[in-house]
Amino acid sequence: MKRRPGADALLDAALATLQEDLLPTLTGRQKFLAAMIARAVSVARQDIAGAHESAQAERNSLARLYGQPSDDDLATLRKQLATDIRARKFKPGTPDENKLIDHVVETTAAELRITNTKYLAQRQRGRGAESAV
Repeated sequence: MKRRPGADALLDAALATLQEDLLPTLTGRQKFLAAMIARAVSVARQDIAGAHESAQAERNSLARLYGQPSDDDLATLRKQLATDIRARKFKPGTPDENKLIDHVVETTAAELRITNTKYLAQRQRGRGAESAV
């Protein structure tokens, strides 16, 4: 029985065809739109590939923030964090505030690694960066 290609292989083939065969033949707005589609496919592919690891890293970060792991799903944990931030649970100048800042920096950097790798690399080189993430 012949197996069909998996999702990763299909996305790789589609992206390679778009970037190597189609993009060089296009000009103007069509080239811009095709490049935008290629970037969207690339980001989606990276997001799918790293979704489990990213979710687990965020859960671990939240466990450090709250001092205990939780069996709640990630959406529930995020809602709880938003509620706690609105309620000013993390008092300024406390270790809890530092843990919150660490969590926000970690999760933001993880998102940037997927969605905007060039921006993150620029910040890490110190070009206008408030901090190196």
